[in-house]
Amino acid sequence: MRGLGVALVVLCALVILTAPALARNVDLVTLPGRETVQLTIYNSEDITLVKETRFVTLKKGMNQLQFSWANTLIDPSSVEFRPLDHADEVEVLHTVFPGQKPQHLVWHIESKFEGQVKVEVSYFTSGLTWTMDYVGVTDPGETAMAFDGFVRIFNRSGEEYEDAEIRLIVGTINLVEKIADLARRRGIPTPKPKDAPYTRMRREVLKKSLASAGGKYSDAVNGKLRAGERQIVKEGLSEYFMFGIEGAETVRNGWSKRMRAVKAEGVTFDIVYRMRAYQYGPRPQRFFIWRNDPEHKLGDSPLPDGRVRLFRDNGRDGLSFLAEQQVRYAPVKAEVEINLGPDDLVVYETRRMSTARRAFHYQWVNRRELVDGWDEETRWIDTVRNYRTKPITFELRRQWNGHVDYASEMKTTLFDYRTIQAAFTVPARGKVEYPCTVLIHNGVNSKQNRITLK
Repeated sequence: MRGLGVALVVLCALVILTAPALARNVDLVTLPGRETVQLTIYNSEDITLVKETRFVTLKKGMNQLQFSWANTLIDPSSVEFRPLDHADEVEVLHTVFPGQKPQHLVWHIESKFEGQVKVEVSYFTSGLTWTMDYVGVTDPGETAMAFDGFVRIFNRSGEEYEDAEIRLIVGTINLVEKIADLARRRGIPTPKPKDAPYTRMRREVLKKSLASAGGKYSDAVNGKLRAGERQIVKEGLSEYFMFGIEGAETVRNGWSKRMRAVKAEGVTFDIVYRMRAYQYGPRPQRFFIWRNDPEHKLGDSPLPDGRVRLFRDNGRDGLSFLAEQQVRYAPVKAEVEINLGPDDLVVYETRRMSTARRAFHYQWVNRRELVDGWDEETRWIDTVRNYRTKPITFELRRQWNGHVDYASEMKTTLFDYRTIQAAFTVPARGKVEYPCTVLIHNGVNSKQNRITLK
């Protein structure tokens, strides 16, 4: 067999006779291939929980079961054996790692049952990872889009998994908190990350968390599938999220495999222009913004982090590229924002209309009267011109340092203690002017470091 070699060695008792001692040959039984295999892949820790089921033939009494992991990334200390049939008659007495056979272990099994038994072998391995990418295609008028997500699985584990059930863990498992909680329940101090008890408890916590995502999916979803189609089934877990790929997939060593994970039609989105010179530079940026919720034809599950590529249907049986951006994990109801960059059809400029200084404060130094405090008032007008054929939403943020009194005729709020923000609509082929007055207190006139709206 390629990959993992598992062999059952049936030990026969030595019969001591009055004649010279004789011994029966030890039968070496090679097991058939895996009956089933399930992979639960957790990217954040580069770790995968593998569960295999196999049928072994046991005899009454002592049996030996050999397991090998040569040329793979399996963690041998995580390998476990569990009988699924006749569990009350089959007991693993102990595990031996033979010194003369590196990358092997032998289970010593006491069985009260004779015959075929279904067993589960589980372990952790590394080298199985996955990534997510999304493709959005808008209609020519940029009012809605088709949104598809694809997952790609990479196998560098050294082992091939045929007809595997695959689960993908999205989010982060709070290992530190879970290990601390486990230690408290056992009445022991929380171990440090480099200590051996920490490694054992980390493995225990991970296995319990990943195993909770296992199990068979309801057959109810099968009726929704067309012949040959694959569908991603989703289950919510307490702190993370699991994607389960419906059906079975073969994941060959050294290969990658791409499968559809999200499919949505008619996803609506907002188009917003943002002017934040301190963040994006001197030109306004165009954004597509939508929520991961049912109102926007999404929201069945969180969206894993991945790369989004946006296109527009040009109306001539072709696509125009709009943007490409990496996005973070988006829980249900969270916003997804894609920056399309500057737009030549939307122009922003700011002008200083006047500056005046007053409220001078003087101090005598070496018989000279010096200014050590004053207020400087400046009037600004920001102008936004929209050369598009549709109205646009424009968001403005500007920053000032120091003690500032800020006033504007248009509705303005504070984003933080030194940043103002305003939002307004600019009509098609029109313009909007945003006037403001900024009074900065300098020197001894400055009493605080923040903006006050007047």
